[in-house]
Amino acid sequence: MEHNQLLSQVLVGPASDKNVCINYMSSFSFIKPQNGLWKEAKIAKVHARILDGITNLPAEVRENRHNMELVSLICNMIENCGIKNSEKIDKLKIDKKVLLIQIYKSLYGNLSPQDIETLQKNVEFLHDNGHIIKHAAWKLFAYSIGDWFKRKVF
Repeated sequence: MEHNQLLSQVLVGPASDKNVCINYMSSFSFIKPQNGLWKEAKIAKVHARILDGITNLPAEVRENRHNMELVSLICNMIENCGIKNSEKIDKLKIDKKVLLIQIYKSLYGNLSPQDIETLQKNVEFLHDNGHIIKHAAWKLFAYSIGDWFKRKVF
């Protein structure tokens, strides 16, 4: 028997009553993580998406960890990834600077306190000078449709 059939038998009962036997594995999509679990899941999802995008870049682009263009790219990716802190209470807000530091640790290994301080100063500089831009949702949708079309057609 498959794993799904075994699970449905455990949840519903014996397989003799086939009308009652329901595959519950596919119906868990309505259950969403809440509160702290939601926050950790969102951080992990954003972290993985950004790491995937950065690691697809050539190694020459990633070799200088203090390159302002790389910091700007990652900050803009974080800003436009769908984190909405304005609607959350304080304990559920995601600190984007901490997320940036986690991404850098994943890319470059352990960071010294001087590296972390330099990153924080660079982020402050980028923020103060308007280099971190939040794009409108319709623009992000149009870009993703265009990207999908390029991948499927070309």
